[in-house]
Amino acid sequence: MSESSFDLTVLSWIRARRPDGHVVEASLIDLFENAASWVGLAGEVPTQDAAVLRLLLAVIRRSFPEARSAKDWQRMWKRGSFEMEPILEYLDRHRDRFDLLHRETPFFQVADLHTSKGEMTGLDRLIADVPAGHQYFTTRAGSALTSMSFAEAARWLVHAQVFDPSGIKSGAVGDDRVKGGKGYPIGIAWCGWLGLVIAEGANLFETLMLNLQLGKSLPPAADDLPVWERDPQGPAVDTRSGAPTGPADLLTWQSRRIRLGHDGERVTGVLIANGDPLHPRDMFRREFMTSWRLSEAQMKAAKSADPIYMPRAHQPDRAVWRGLGSLLAETDRDNRSQAGRWLEWLDELVDDGALDETYPVRLHTVGMQYGAQSSVIDDITDDRMTLRAAVLAEPVLRTTAIDAVTDVDQTVRVLARLASDLTEAGGGDRDLCAVARDEAREHGYATLDAPYRRWLRELGPEIDREAHRLSWQETVRAIVNRLGRDLLNTASTAAWAGLPAAAERSQPLNAATAANWFHYNLRKALPVTEQEGATS
Repeated sequence: MSESSFDLTVLSWIRARRPDGHVVEASLIDLFENAASWVGLAGEVPTQDAAVLRLLLAVIRRSFPEARSAKDWQRMWKRGSFEMEPILEYLDRHRDRFDLLHRETPFFQVADLHTSKGEMTGLDRLIADVPAGHQYFTTRAGSALTSMSFAEAARWLVHAQVFDPSGIKSGAVGDDRVKGGKGYPIGIAWCGWLGLVIAEGANLFETLMLNLQLGKSLPPAADDLPVWERDPQGPAVDTRSGAPTGPADLLTWQSRRIRLGHDGERVTGVLIANGDPLHPRDMFRREFMTSWRLSEAQMKAAKSADPIYMPRAHQPDRAVWRGLGSLLAETDRDNRSQAGRWLEWLDELVDDGALDETYPVRLHTVGMQYGAQSSVIDDITDDRMTLRAAVLAEPVLRTTAIDAVTDVDQTVRVLARLASDLTEAGGGDRDLCAVARDEAREHGYATLDAPYRRWLRELGPEIDREAHRLSWQETVRAIVNRLGRDLLNTASTAAWAGLPAAAERSQPLNAATAANWFHYNLRKALPVTEQEGATS
């Protein structure tokens, strides 16, 4: 490697995990050659893996431009590994654009990007796991922030283009949006808007294939070009801003203008300026990796009577299965939701016989949460849930899975009321009752988390659906009954003595009456199961 070159096609920079758990760095070529042998990506944070995955998908799309249908996909899938000749030819043809340090066309950067003062910022602006102003919360400190290897810088560069926070950026010379030497906020980078849903398989090859949505409705390959097949960008906004031509364009969208500073051995600084803004309003036919919801706020802002859809964001404090109904939402008659293209694609693969309906798909939900006017990173959502492909494709199985979540929601509410009643019976005020309610609710969800995931993995077209649902309700009943007994066993003496009837309470409230209400409400929540005797 010379001081002026770092070729991402042949030099190692992407972190991947082997079946034995060992993490290795690989070049683009190594990664595609060994995709069937490696479990998956293993970057510093989950959003980095999602960003790199999108880059890899763009390379695959352009390496196989004639693949346009589920049948084409099936032929690639059955092969079990990537045909390397088209990929090698494609990467060789665009090798200069994959050079991180190229003098004229550095990868994902603008070569001569500069400010009027010629300054750069520290690398903390590039790294997502360094909270602004709170570096003691991260493993990086001191010299670890003053420089980094070219390999790591390449990973964070890809991450910044899709997840960079909003806020004031460096004012790049040549960008007419700059005022007073500053680049004022244009919004978060593209994937920051999205509650990403990544379908994962048994290895990296299968994961890439499951997310390679094809279809004849896509624009012609000649019209849908990734950034490295377009003319090099300058500091100003692209004239195509707001209108990606297709998946490859969107997968490599340049939300920022960036230049890495280096000393020939390591990256020592970074310049991050505003790039191409992109708002997610009604992008549901273009973006594949998220689900969508109706936004009345956007309709009101646009003064539109027509429905406007926004991506569904993930909630960092909720397990993925708790939002299964929203995640698997189809386009409905009330226009409240639009099915994610990822769901439509997997459904199509199963219906066409390209993907076996018993195939276990691991849904990986990834998202970035921002704070303080979206200018800082607060949290990263990262969860996985395994289900059979048939659950995604067959409405009856999908409904069964969602109804089982409803069982949990209803019974957890019953448990939360018991906790609140016991606290009130012991003399607790409204605030204490609310705390008890919330703690019981979260404890209930946490306890039912692993059982639900196991039950869902077993749900498939070959089983007795009604019997499987009944077994789930029996499991829920047993667990929630046990949690209720735990609450009663730890109830205070005052709660057993309780409170007399009053104007706001028609009956006395004590631990015994709370237990009776708990048992009654649990029976209503799970009507098809035979309830046990009164909790004691």
